[in-house]
Amino acid sequence: MKITFLGTGTSQGIPVIGCHCSVCLSTDPRDKRRRASIAIQSRGKTVIIDTTPEFRLQVLDARIDRLDAVLLTHAHADHLHGLDDIRGFNHIQSHPIPCYGDALTLKIVREAFRYIFEGANFGGGLPEITLNEVSSAFTAGGIPFEPLEVMHGPLRILGYRFGRAAYITDASSLPTATELRLRELDLLILNALRYEQHPTHLSVAESIDIARRLSPRRTLFTHICHRLSHAAVSAELPPGVELAWDGIAVELPDPA
Repeated sequence: MKITFLGTGTSQGIPVIGCHCSVCLSTDPRDKRRRASIAIQSRGKTVIIDTTPEFRLQVLDARIDRLDAVLLTHAHADHLHGLDDIRGFNHIQSHPIPCYGDALTLKIVREAFRYIFEGANFGGGLPEITLNEVSSAFTAGGIPFEPLEVMHGPLRILGYRFGRAAYITDASSLPTATELRLRELDLLILNALRYEQHPTHLSVAESIDIARRLSPRRTLFTHICHRLSHAAVSAELPPGVELAWDGIAVELPDPA
């Protein structure tokens, strides 16, 4: 199983429009961050978690030419608004692509992309998707997934465990039941926004504390804002904890 980070940035991406801070002006390519998303590839199938506004550019850069499923963590714009571009895969594969999420996320998808379901996009291609509400374990693209409740401020969103890996983004806290499903993984992907505390996202210190409690073999932080320099922060992180960057790929055994 190959996990590729398509984006590791926050809702504004990095560089941030109009910002002239040292990270936004950095020449280190690891400081250039598109909105957060990963691709999971196993046995010739590809599953993507979240379709960001840069979705088209992300899959082109990663040379992804097949898409078997989309998993959505929640319906905020930075995690959803590239959904229309899956129609390129519809043209290649000639069948609808299943999309998975919780009830609220799928409701917003129907509202935000009404033309997909009403067939009103005359003169242009329409994405073909099927919406699948998840509340328990399911299989997508031949990969078994377990949805996990995550708190994003007051909003309940989803993280996903697959095999001995898990993807958690936009968390401000993890319910006890979720933490129990995240113990002693081979890979924990977890958001770490900035050093300062934030009402809807984990800080670096809070994410380090979670990683220590859960004891994964490796932790990669994502959903990183422009206050964090990759080189400077990496030098301060404890062993086994790293900042991810756009394009990094990790290989793990295929899920059973």
